[in-house]
Amino acid sequence: MKHTVMLVAAVLLCASGLHAQTYTILQSFPAFSRDGYAPLTDLVLDANAGVLYGATVSGGTNGNGTIFRINTDGTGYHVIRSLTDGGPEKGGMLLLNNTLYATTYAGGVNYNGSIFKMNTDGSGFSVLHSFSATAPSIMGTNSDGNRLMGELVTDGNALYGTAELGGANNNGTVFKINKDGSGFAVLKTFSPTFVGTNNVGLSFITGAGTNMDGARPTGGLVLAGSTLYGTTYHGGTSNGVVFAMQTDGSGFTVLKYFPTISGIGTNSDGAAAVAGLILSGNTLYGATVGGGVLGCGNIFRIKTNGTDFADLHDFLHTDGAFPSITLMLDGSTLYGTTQAGGLSNRGTIFMLQTNGADFVTLMNLDLVRGTQCDSKFVLCSNILYGTAADGGTARNGVVFGLTILPQILMADGNFGIGSNGFGFNLTGVSNQIAIVETSTNISDWKPLQTNVLAGAPLYFSDPAWRQSVNRFYRVRSP
Repeated sequence: MKHTVMLVAAVLLCASGLHAQTYTILQSFPAFSRDGYAPLTDLVLDANAGVLYGATVSGGTNGNGTIFRINTDGTGYHVIRSLTDGGPEKGGMLLLNNTLYATTYAGGVNYNGSIFKMNTDGSGFSVLHSFSATAPSIMGTNSDGNRLMGELVTDGNALYGTAELGGANNNGTVFKINKDGSGFAVLKTFSPTFVGTNNVGLSFITGAGTNMDGARPTGGLVLAGSTLYGTTYHGGTSNGVVFAMQTDGSGFTVLKYFPTISGIGTNSDGAAAVAGLILSGNTLYGATVGGGVLGCGNIFRIKTNGTDFADLHDFLHTDGAFPSITLMLDGSTLYGTTQAGGLSNRGTIFMLQTNGADFVTLMNLDLVRGTQCDSKFVLCSNILYGTAADGGTARNGVVFGLTILPQILMADGNFGIGSNGFGFNLTGVSNQIAIVETSTNISDWKPLQTNVLAGAPLYFSDPAWRQSVNRFYRVRSP
């Protein structure tokens, strides 16, 4: 039987148009500008129009932030509204048809946050709910919550969200409200947290400490059918929980208690889930800012019934530290950012597979590219769009795009075959993470070896290469 073994590199590079990760700044916010600055929120995408919408926490005509739009190619930046009493912080907006829904961290008549809506052309601005005044004498408690930092979700009729603080115990709430502003209701008030006893033997309450249900939700919610899933970064056994509940407020269940930390803050599961969750099938994926093998946080998964918890990746600081945003999922690949670590200790952009394999640092952030990336990615046409609150030309933040199309790596033709093994040199590649793929028809490519270190030379093996008439190989970046 005749066997054909082929390395495919340069031909596919030209024919398919694949290219490497490319980082592009779409908007660099100027200093103290009416354009706004310091974007902290998630972007939302109108894919049909090729338009991104976002928010800044400062700047604008009132100095309280802006709502803006920008085309996905970086043109057409435009402030559609300057806010009067504080804009969204962490978290983001929700786009339904031509209406944007969002929350403010400290806006509203009582400066405890609000929920608003507006049309995408800037018209029709309306405050749906202003959160009530807090009582400083009893640790800032109120009836409905304050400090809104998480994303809103919808079932088509109602909006659901979280408040980090406030409520009867100042440990936050879960709420719902109809899209027209009617029907506001608190679905869950998180219980008091206790850390000890005072000098007369009575338990005292604090924002940290332990309780049965968690405290201080900051990451927003994810909705599946009539079930809401979320996280807290305090409470439980002291380092937060993953929880589930019904949209009518019933059935609150803790799916995971993050354990107490020891030593320098290390543990096996992670601690303090500041970010929200994403859902794929019956599996939730999330991130913690603490715990892990070095106390730098981790990526985890857990089934919606609370089983099969797994630590997918522990951050080591060299690859990033303290992931605090909701991950983005594309197929079986997770994307996210960290707040610190990496080459400049300004954070990283990373990817990994949902089984925990093939972790890759896609970008080391710095003050030129942007840092303090506190927004979840939006994916459109193989480009990840995000915001950074710091960095750029004036250190007032940027909107950026990161192309994630794979790159076919060029070989110089020195291709050798041994017993079940192959080797070749790559042109202009040094210490780059790569994937070796194989095919029998040059169209259906399958991974052969992942997370390999490409250099000169690169060696790989394929025990099945003698079992097929034709075997083709290529090497690409993740």
